[in-house]
Amino acid sequence: MDGIRAVGFDLDGTFMKTRVDYSKLDTADRRVCLEHGIPFDDIDFGDSPKRPRAPIRAWLEANGRGDEFQSVSDDIDRAFTECECEFVHEAVPFPGSAECIPLLKSKGLKVGLLTRGSLEYATRALGPLSGEFDFVMGRDHSDYDNAKPSPKAMEEFAEELGVRPDEILYVGDNSTDWMSAHGAGARFVGVRTGSGSDAMWSSIDPSIPVIDHAGDVVYLL
Repeated sequence: MDGIRAVGFDLDGTFMKTRVDYSKLDTADRRVCLEHGIPFDDIDFGDSPKRPRAPIRAWLEANGRGDEFQSVSDDIDRAFTECECEFVHEAVPFPGSAECIPLLKSKGLKVGLLTRGSLEYATRALGPLSGEFDFVMGRDHSDYDNAKPSPKAMEEFAEELGVRPDEILYVGDNSTDWMSAHGAGARFVGVRTGSGSDAMWSSIDPSIPVIDHAGDVVYLL
């Protein structure tokens, strides 16, 4: 693959095998909103695969409570991170993940990790491997709504790595990974671990290259 200057990895299901209670994680924002007296079920979050935070801000502002948004958002972030870290001690790299980092760097490539999880969660899950990356980025890098699947996540990731989005080869196991990469103009490789499968990638875009494990990306380069 010509023109690649950096390789990026998703965390859960891609670089590492992790255990997260997604049923709990996916309802944490609802629980926090209800605790703050916000009628979560009456808010229109649109059709995004991940609920944005802007509609909550809009509801608060429309009801004269705009000054509460940061506090509510912080509480949601803490609830998310608590869910993510519940089983973080069980996180292990998939075969070849750790070994591919020095190989990629030996080719003069930057190597980063971009996750929708929090930076605290990513750092704890990676352990000593966290320091092997040129940059590790979580959803709390900037505004919550810039996180994957938004292409802004990939654009910010590229900026931190010192490359253009189209110079990144990003490896992921989920449609949100592809959406962020594709929307920013980055190149993408799907894996068969996590939620990834040949059938899923084919249904999204039959031209997506697919590999068994994230570490196998070295053979594409």
